[in-house]
Amino acid sequence: MTNPIHRTWTRLTGWSATTPWASLTVWAALLFILAASVARAFTYPPLGSADEPAHLDYVVTVWHGHLPVFENGLTYRVPWGVQVPVQWVAQHPPLYYVLLAPIVGPLWDSGHTLTAVMAGRMASAVLIAVAVPASAWAASRCFPGARRLPGATAVVTAFAGIVIQQGSSIYNDALYYPLVVLACGIAGAALRDGITRRLLVAATLVVAAGMTTRLSFGLWAVAVVVALLLARNVRLARDGAPARGRAALVGRIVAAAVPVLAAAAAAGWFYVRNKAITGNFSGRQAEWGIEHARRIVRPIGEIAADGGVWRGLFGIYRGAIDPMNFPTWLILLVPLVLGLAVAVVGSVRRAGRASAVAADTDRRALRSHGLAAAERRRDRLAGLLVVLMFVAVSALLVITQLDYVAGGGSPNTRYSMTVLPIIAIVMAAGLTGWRPLSGLLVTAWVVAAAFPYWTLVDLHVSGMVPHAALMVRLAFTVSVVAAVACVVGAFLDARRPRGRRFAPAPDADDQDRAAPSSSR
Repeated sequence: MTNPIHRTWTRLTGWSATTPWASLTVWAALLFILAASVARAFTYPPLGSADEPAHLDYVVTVWHGHLPVFENGLTYRVPWGVQVPVQWVAQHPPLYYVLLAPIVGPLWDSGHTLTAVMAGRMASAVLIAVAVPASAWAASRCFPGARRLPGATAVVTAFAGIVIQQGSSIYNDALYYPLVVLACGIAGAALRDGITRRLLVAATLVVAAGMTTRLSFGLWAVAVVVALLLARNVRLARDGAPARGRAALVGRIVAAAVPVLAAAAAAGWFYVRNKAITGNFSGRQAEWGIEHARRIVRPIGEIAADGGVWRGLFGIYRGAIDPMNFPTWLILLVPLVLGLAVAVVGSVRRAGRASAVAADTDRRALRSHGLAAAERRRDRLAGLLVVLMFVAVSALLVITQLDYVAGGGSPNTRYSMTVLPIIAIVMAAGLTGWRPLSGLLVTAWVVAAAFPYWTLVDLHVSGMVPHAALMVRLAFTVSVVAAVACVVGAFLDARRPRGRRFAPAPDADDQDRAAPSSSR
């Protein structure tokens, strides 16, 4: 028997656990990110960053029925916090601010400005927490045979310092990142399992919402559209039967067009407005940054050779530590290297098994197993397409960011959140690729990642927020309990039985993939 919550989760996501404890890691990671975001929110001074006052101003401006303009500066200011000269987030589409407006706006209008800021931060914490179970779901859709991967992906996501920081402030990244994660899972699901009516609805909503949140979501919008065009099959009929021949081709084209049309209808007007006001669809004000913010234009080759640019862009786990601090990079690099090794070893072993089967099976056996062999080939092709998608999105992000910095932009770690779902999945594969060691590796990684998290909180903080230290202590205590539960869940995940479905996964020896049609 399964409980109603589990049945609803399975119905909505298609991801079902095979044991009672299988979801412990995911839900513990969810609790951790919520508690960690709250602890950070009460530690960091309200409006203490250069962007948060501008994001808050955008929220209140939308609440009052207007859109901000870069040159007009901030319309709504407070005497505390960082003072900014222009409205430098006005180029972003308004969805995040529309969602926060009913929460922040009434408090602001009633004169409770500090409460309005903290309420906005709590809303951001809830929004970004969605990314944790979504990351587990995305991992299960991209690599459905890797049974330990979803939980580890949730943990790796929850402990990312940049995710905690954005979840503790009024930043549109709090909505942008969950949408990116969902887009990753939707694209993976289309390539692995094909297009269904439910998946098409999800793709339409996510792509439209993403393009109404940040222009950089365009990378994942393209990935989703291409995945729909290359989907394994199309099952849009009421009976769920896969379309054949020309009907399948038409179905793929229609499915790919629907999210594009939805995004154009939802966000196209805003980018046209950017073009009219600033002269470009992105709304970027590069000249102002060069003139007033000491930004410089450099050749892209020089940017690519600058280690500081890479450390600034990918300092995902640094916490409040200097991004140049090398030990914190081991938290990122060691699992990444292990993940790549897992993928290589797994590919070699799968190729060896395929050769052995071909050598040991006569023609009659091959014919009798033809359907199973074809299914495995389709699985391998779908897995290859997912990997190629990961490579393409990552490469495009790097190219666009190098171009952005070369034109006078700043290598901000927030921008790497576009590919953080990919990074998290690869890291999780490295930590869980060898089942006997997966619990120990996840435990060691959590212990290491706890240090940069510790730098984000202050148990004795004193400031303008009443009872801030008490709130930090309570939230931090909950986060510690959740971190311990993540470790326990990792060990329990390592004991999980084999799955019933064959699907290639980025693992080395036994990422628990098997099926009745398997040739082993």
